[in-house]
Amino acid sequence: MPRLYSFGVSLFLLLLLSFGTLFAQKQTVSGLVVNQQRDPLSLATVTLHASDDKLVANVTTNATGQFRIAFDSLGEFFVRVRHVGYQDFSSPHFEVVLSELDTIVLLPLVHALDAVEVNAKKKLLEVEGGTIIYHVEHAIGALDISVLEALKKAPGVYVENESAITLNGQSGVQILIDGRQTYLSGKELTDLLKSLSSNNIKSIEIISSPTAKYDAAGQAGIINIKTKKNQIKGINGSLTTIMAYGVSAKQLQNIALSYRVDKVNIFGSYNHTLGNYNYVYGTNRQQNGKSYDSHTIDVDKRQKMSSQVGMDYYLNDKNTIGFVANGNFIFGGGRTDTHTDIGNSPFNTIIESLDAVNDYYGQGTSRYNFNANYKYEDTLGYSLSIDADYGLFDKWNKNLQTNIYRDNEDLITTDNLYRTLNGIDIDLKGVKLDYGMKLWNGKLEAGLKYSYVGSINDSRFYHVVASSDSLDHRRSNDFHFGEAVSAAYIDYKRNIGKLSLQGGLRVENASSEGKLFYKQNNVGSDEVISRDFTNLFPFFSVSLLPTAHSTMSFSYAKRIDRPAYQDLNPFIYMLDELSFWQGNPFLNPSLTHRLTFLYSLKRSTIVTFNFSYTDQLTAKVIDTLDTEKIVMISKNLGTQKHWSLNLTQQLSVKPWWDMTFNGLLYYIDNAVSFDEYRNFELKQFAGRASLVQAFKMPFKMKGELTAVYNSKRLSGANTLSRSISQVDVAVQKNLLQDRATIRFAVTDIYKGNKSRYSQNFPGFTSSSYGYYESRQARLSFSYRFSEGKIKTQRSRKSALESESGRM
Repeated sequence: MPRLYSFGVSLFLLLLLSFGTLFAQKQTVSGLVVNQQRDPLSLATVTLHASDDKLVANVTTNATGQFRIAFDSLGEFFVRVRHVGYQDFSSPHFEVVLSELDTIVLLPLVHALDAVEVNAKKKLLEVEGGTIIYHVEHAIGALDISVLEALKKAPGVYVENESAITLNGQSGVQILIDGRQTYLSGKELTDLLKSLSSNNIKSIEIISSPTAKYDAAGQAGIINIKTKKNQIKGINGSLTTIMAYGVSAKQLQNIALSYRVDKVNIFGSYNHTLGNYNYVYGTNRQQNGKSYDSHTIDVDKRQKMSSQVGMDYYLNDKNTIGFVANGNFIFGGGRTDTHTDIGNSPFNTIIESLDAVNDYYGQGTSRYNFNANYKYEDTLGYSLSIDADYGLFDKWNKNLQTNIYRDNEDLITTDNLYRTLNGIDIDLKGVKLDYGMKLWNGKLEAGLKYSYVGSINDSRFYHVVASSDSLDHRRSNDFHFGEAVSAAYIDYKRNIGKLSLQGGLRVENASSEGKLFYKQNNVGSDEVISRDFTNLFPFFSVSLLPTAHSTMSFSYAKRIDRPAYQDLNPFIYMLDELSFWQGNPFLNPSLTHRLTFLYSLKRSTIVTFNFSYTDQLTAKVIDTLDTEKIVMISKNLGTQKHWSLNLTQQLSVKPWWDMTFNGLLYYIDNAVSFDEYRNFELKQFAGRASLVQAFKMPFKMKGELTAVYNSKRLSGANTLSRSISQVDVAVQKNLLQDRATIRFAVTDIYKGNKSRYSQNFPGFTSSSYGYYESRQARLSFSYRFSEGKIKTQRSRKSALESESGRM
């Protein structure tokens, strides 16, 4: 803590000193850029050149068309202005001490070729710095689906069993939406992403080696999902209705609206997913001389809704305040039917069977996040942003479970009935400050952050006998968890010719306390687990521009993965009397060192190499419990070495035919230990390949064909999965002068996305399978309306970037 305090004081003094330089600039050039109608033009590129055409500085105009350039050089200069759709402008030469140029009027491009239709091809993938950007809005097959399904189409991204998101074959990915966390992880996170429409998504950013500015969480890197931010003066919006059918019918709806007048911008959206989702999974295991062959039919009857409302108020061209509220709601029932045949191994002679039904007769999840923010940004390179957040998460479920045993003559031998009542309440509070300035011909950024999370988990387990409920104190508990995280960072970037250098340091202190309340022998007891640790997270990168069309970069980052709050609760959840899920209050964070190399050529070829070393690897494993039961539990198991090589190639085969290929090859080396008697090392090569082909078709239609293949692979600690594949097809046509679009798509045409995996250790072997509704047919209709001139909505980053992702 003393080291963190002194770092924070030093950073605060640095901020105060930096503010003092705001009024100490030597020379400035300012001006206003407008069109022929005298409307201000935002995002015009303004470059200042010496008389020999050498570039001195460059900026972009703000929302009111104004720009301001500060510099130290002396001599003659001129200004050049560029904007899409307008002719370039170059000013006469001038000498500067403190100058304000006359209003610059840009003329539209000459429309002498009105009869010629020119359509610039839009790249599906791009690279900016060390970030790979997947443009969702440019992919037909990535529209009219959930954000989770769109995420699966991004290069290097895979979703294991609909719950664990991996990047380049490695788990531990932090998911951000517009720079803000989602407050969820695991199944809750995928439920949220399923409820959001990909039609609102602009792009998916893949950051393999995040800088010190980002929270240190996420050992595999960060995936930032960016929503569409372009807005229009006046009122504009879009409406999309989707009908889908897999095993059963589903209906998805997306509505987005915005309204801007003068200095006020109001925006909002609504999404819902209605309909059941069906899953089939099972396990065949050999344990202590017996075989257990189970099969489960899972029908998820929950309905999903999400909404957002926000407002920006532009005080002037430099200062903006805003407010955003997000809500996500999941409600409805569900049912799992599990049949297990129990036999003698190795002959598999059935001696009895177990039928277990979980009737989730009540379920509800509510998630809220409120963000208030302030941002200052000028044309001299100074910026200040302050974010304050408050988040709420409430989840509850009521489950009635039957367990009926039958002998080999199908006669009932045992009939047990249980009821479980579970509730989770989590509050999140956070505030953060980010400051940026130009320094020594480079860019300096620094910031502070504080967050606190409070979690209350109440779990009640009842035996239901003769229509009455009897509380089982052994399986019931009350778990309280609180954690405070304080962080500070400093980051500096500078270009030297074709070389770009960046380095930073982040320090995080986490202080937590977990309290477990339970009864044993009718006597109340409690256990307290406290932790307090401070970690330093350095980052540096070196980038080179060897040619005008190529870039290469090398970076190092240290990352951390803290346990999800639910994984710390030791409560046991039952699938049936033979299968359980259980939390682990003794989990420790995992620490990872990452090295990343990235090369891109002409924005069409992208090569990425990653190496990471993880200590205290955390993974969910299946372990034995008693003589005939199994439990899925998260443990710190050992170390992991991970190598990956990723290639993306974009080709224009014909003017009407484009292809995007992504190939991933990775190698995992896990040295894990279940206990002192079960130590083993697992090594596995694996690969993934995808090919997206986009076609221009007759009658101004567009088509897309996508194929994906995943090889045999190692995931978690000791899970080996068989290969899977999938083929999707989609077509679209615009109507009503391009204001409307109709699309039809079929995913996983031949149902190749069926998972099969195994876990083995001495005395235990298991083989599992699973399939969800990946084969679906979709028909959608979208309509867009707008008026006025396009503006740009500002982006935000929440103060609760990492804590929310652990829920």
